[in-house]
Amino acid sequence: MKYPDDFNTPAFPAGKFVAVSRFMATAIMVVFFLIICACGLLYWVKKTQDVSPFLISIAPNGERWVMVSHDNHKTEIPAYYVLQESMLNKFARNWFTISENMFQNLAVWSDECGRESEECTSNTLSGGDTCAIYCASDTMVFDDFKRTVLPIYSKLESDEGEVWTVESVSIKPVDTIGKFGGVWKLNVLVRTNSRVLNFFGYAQTAYSQSTYPKTMGYYVAGFNMYRMN
Repeated sequence: MKYPDDFNTPAFPAGKFVAVSRFMATAIMVVFFLIICACGLLYWVKKTQDVSPFLISIAPNGERWVMVSHDNHKTEIPAYYVLQESMLNKFARNWFTISENMFQNLAVWSDECGRESEECTSNTLSGGDTCAIYCASDTMVFDDFKRTVLPIYSKLESDEGEVWTVESVSIKPVDTIGKFGGVWKLNVLVRTNSRVLNFFGYAQTAYSQSTYPKTMGYYVAGFNMYRMN
């Protein structure tokens, strides 16, 4: 053997390959960790975009605040619930409104239509608000309106020139609302010529498709409201 050339050999010939393998393994682990971090970031961004809104209801009479949240976006409101709530909202507004137009008041408060008249059966705007209270309630409810409420409204309208405007109608179910009706709690704020009046009470909705086609079969079967101030 020729010295020193034949003796100039590395002590660990495979060291270069081990070092490369170690570097590649470390690089792969770093890349894998970065991928996991990126996936976590994407998941966090998606969750932040899925906002759950909430409302805080503040009663005007110093009552407790009520938070209405929406935690489950899969919650569905049945169509019959929306129909009853909408019908009741419009009914309450008609009940507590005294317009400055006397002829409009006479039309809304009238019962000279009949259950099968166009005013009570047509979904078009041709009938307008004529017999609006009568067409959306049963005979007992309208008789109560005609006997106890209408004389007061007529006096306020003719003698004092009162104008009542409904500012808000708060409607909440008292119990489970079904396809054939239910019981609701109402809070109505009415602005008059001089102040704001608060009315509180309960309403019962019922269903009769053949008798009340204009309101998709729903009508007011009970309406008991009380003035709070």
